[in-house]
Amino acid sequence: MLSTIKKNWFVSLVILVFVVMSVYYIYDTNKGKLKGKQSNGEDVVYSINNEDIVVSAWYDELYKSGGTNTLISLVQKNTAEAAVETTDEMKETAKSNAASVRSSYQQNYGENYESQLARDLAATGFDNLEDYFVMVQKLNKVAADYAKANFEDLKIREINYILIQFEDSNNPSAEPTEDEAARMKAVDDLLAGGGTFADAASQFSEDTSTASSGGRLGIVDKNATSLDSSFLEGALALKEGETSDWIRSDLFGYFKINCTASTPETLEANNTDSDPYVSLISGYDSTLEGKAVWAKIQELGIDFHGDADLEKSVMDAMGVEE
Repeated sequence: MLSTIKKNWFVSLVILVFVVMSVYYIYDTNKGKLKGKQSNGEDVVYSINNEDIVVSAWYDELYKSGGTNTLISLVQKNTAEAAVETTDEMKETAKSNAASVRSSYQQNYGENYESQLARDLAATGFDNLEDYFVMVQKLNKVAADYAKANFEDLKIREINYILIQFEDSNNPSAEPTEDEAARMKAVDDLLAGGGTFADAASQFSEDTSTASSGGRLGIVDKNATSLDSSFLEGALALKEGETSDWIRSDLFGYFKINCTASTPETLEANNTDSDPYVSLISGYDSTLEGKAVWAKIQELGIDFHGDADLEKSVMDAMGVEE
């Protein structure tokens, strides 16, 4: 019932391609304006970790990727490389993910799958699938660290819920009908009698997508705009272990929400098999990666050498306000 964003690698690829293509305009409109600092007689596009990226190196990278990999993707790559060390675990994960993707492409495209995969991969600025997945992990790490460091400001919560659907969605009354109230009372009675929230969700929640998992929604924050606004407001108001009163959503019905984590310690203890912050990024907050990369850029000391328009364009592309 709730509108969720479930990104897998294909969606990540599409998003990265979209970012690259959408900011190609930056390169096109600024290619004659890259003035300022020079290194060995060449204009410097930007600097990171005291290393100058000069125009010729930038153009070489652009040409190598077919002209579609622009300043944004280069900044992202260099930032991730400077911020996160490549580990053996990353390499193994990348190898496994790449094998799965190749298998999927082979199933979908048959004997021509390699050429199709090469075209899709080239649009991201990579010519090696394993390298792409290493970079994805590094960007996830940068974003996850940022989310943890800004936990309180983001109002990160781990949430379960129970839904009682409207008997008649066209009923204009703000009060539940007799039938709706009876179904809500069954939930309340079970909880009052010592039943767990997960048991109540499994027995009574009318959202079949989550009832079987005890009503688990997952990890959300204040930027989870894909969720019903009334639901999100109620969820963010909860502290760890608290359960809300019934919250009416004009779109779905009545929600009862339970918060299982509102601190980093509990969140991480509840999610030992995976990184909860990566789950947040891939599930409900698509804005974090851009903000996290920009914060890391500032930390590492990127310098656009006085080109305010170019810097503003990069910030806009990453969803960052001045």
